[in-house]
Amino acid sequence: MTSNSERTSPAATADPPAAAAVNLDLGPLMTVSVLLLVAGLVGFFVAFMQGASARAWQAFLVNLLFWMGLAQGGVVASAAFYLTQARWAGSTTYRLAEAFAGFLPIGFVLFWGLYLGRTEIFPWILHPVSAQKAKWLNTPFLFARDGIGLFVMTALSLWFVRSSRRADVQRWARNPDNIVLPPNVMRRLSPAVALCFAGIYSLIGFDLVMSLSPVWRSTLFGAYFFASVFWAALVAMSLTAVLMRSRLGSSVFSSPTVLHDLGKLVFAFSIFWIYLTFAQYLVIWYADIPVETFFIVERTQVFPWSVLGWSVPIMVWLIPFVVLLGRRPKCTPAILGSVAALGLAGIWLEMYVLVVPSLSPRTIPFGWVEALVTIGFAGAFFLCSAPGLKLVAQSATSGHSGELR
Repeated sequence: MTSNSERTSPAATADPPAAAAVNLDLGPLMTVSVLLLVAGLVGFFVAFMQGASARAWQAFLVNLLFWMGLAQGGVVASAAFYLTQARWAGSTTYRLAEAFAGFLPIGFVLFWGLYLGRTEIFPWILHPVSAQKAKWLNTPFLFARDGIGLFVMTALSLWFVRSSRRADVQRWARNPDNIVLPPNVMRRLSPAVALCFAGIYSLIGFDLVMSLSPVWRSTLFGAYFFASVFWAALVAMSLTAVLMRSRLGSSVFSSPTVLHDLGKLVFAFSIFWIYLTFAQYLVIWYADIPVETFFIVERTQVFPWSVLGWSVPIMVWLIPFVVLLGRRPKCTPAILGSVAALGLAGIWLEMYVLVVPSLSPRTIPFGWVEALVTIGFAGAFFLCSAPGLKLVAQSATSGHSGELR
């Protein structure tokens, strides 16, 4: 049986009529995105022709983890908003968090591209560590478990986003002056998305990052990895809100309260990120187990990687903590936007530092190959996010935002 709050007609899945008042012109962004995508594809294949296939696959993995994680983290942020009944910006909060979800199916398809570059990425394929680890680290099992996990996560996330855009759910989000729980479908899907995210993205962190150094292990690494992904989504949301504020004129994002709330999320979860970072390092340090210490030492004490290794906590934690400590910086678009942009770059750098030193410990392979692959992924991401960004603009300017605190 299906409850009344879960029944929906074709009309119920569309945005309310008032939301169609603003049509954000994304034509220039789409044009630039197509050019970036083409440049990335050309660069990837040229790298193969010039014998730089290893660098191309490394860049591919780094960007897959970053951009797919960014899209997935936004959906999880929306689920968290439902679980906490966050209606401080009406339905715009949810449209903003879900804006990047269109990249998830593309990310799932691109994951299977790793199979073609498996020998360039996973060192345990050509050089098995031990018979015991081979039971877990083998190509068929890794791609089967990660592929199934990502399929479940993608399907569940798309179902969640579709349900979140139903008319009855949006009516609930636009009315914060009551304590009514979200519609049943969101009360069921939200915890499912959060729990699956924690489990599946821990697995992705173990398999696609930690296994690149197959003799290293850390039970906390899964939580550390999905916390990074979640924080990246929060700073992407904040940066999007700041950029849209200048484009939309009078909108939800014109409210200092909304920017303040986004700034608090960025501030709080940057502290959570450094907590997990230090907790992981602390255990490795006081136990002084050589098999676990080399991973940290290589990235923090050995040149040239130590420079990039220490740049990550500065960009992801120190600057957000110091700059966003007061209320006024959180409410100031230029400050919040700058911190968010720097934090987003910091998470990309973190993925690079987690992946590449395991495969290239003595040199930093960054040049035209890595740059072109990165902008190619960025182009695909922006193309997939365009419909979601239009919904954000419509919701932010629809006139249903009188519920702001």
